[in-house]
Amino acid sequence: MPWNRDRILVLLSGAIFLFFGAWLFTIPTALEGIGIQLTTQEAVIDVRATYGGLELGLAAFFFIAQGKPSWYRPSLFAAALAIAGFGACRLLGMALAAEAPPLMVFFFVIEVVAASVLIWAYRTTEAPE
Repeated sequence: MPWNRDRILVLLSGAIFLFFGAWLFTIPTALEGIGIQLTTQEAVIDVRATYGGLELGLAAFFFIAQGKPSWYRPSLFAAALAIAGFGACRLLGMALAAEAPPLMVFFFVIEVVAASVLIWAYRTTEAPE
């Protein structure tokens, strides 16, 4: 199976979701570095499920998809939507808080760039026949 832009982007998406999912499943208290205090076992379990489990599930999907060319286009769209969702809700969160901490702005910019690249790739990829 040849390497191309779409396969690389799908694989890269899987690697990024794998990294964050594994990291936050194994060390949920890492979020304390950005001010999120996990004060109960329920909070720790929920971080493991949400930040760990959801991201690991997406990683598995992208790793499977990178081996199936007919899945590239839907995978690019799924990755774009997931990352755009992070960015949109981060922006709305900053608006609701009436505050834009530099770290949150930095994450937002990364999310906008990543989602834009994925949407561009999706739009310029031909649908499989």
